[in-house]
Amino acid sequence: MKALRIAALSAVLLIGAAAMAKAQAQQGGQMGGRRNMQMNGIELTDAQKAKREDIQKKYEPEMMTLRDQMMNGGDRTELRKKFMALQDKAGAEIRAILTPDQQVVWDKNMAELKARVEQAQRQAPPSN
Repeated sequence: MKALRIAALSAVLLIGAAAMAKAQAQQGGQMGGRRNMQMNGIELTDAQKAKREDIQKKYEPEMMTLRDQMMNGGDRTELRKKFMALQDKAGAEIRAILTPDQQVVWDKNMAELKARVEQAQRQAPPSN
């Protein structure tokens, strides 16, 4: 049960990071904030930035709906599955707009992110 809570919290944090990145992009840059981890080391062209923003806008309403359902007592296991599937779909679309060199960095970043989440789940204290 504790691992499920951590996974749900991770999902909420990723949604928050995406929303912050969107707000920062609309304000013309990072504004001192953190970028999404999967984008570390990747500099996008203006055309790529526009495409990425379009992809984020496309998925944002459904992600926010899932987040709201999670926060309001919905079936966290099912909502997490839906959220992760949606996030994977959006991620694949974003990866597709990257150059081959950028995709190598993206893949490395995603592997590191996955490892961090798995490590956090392993370190979580057992549920009572």
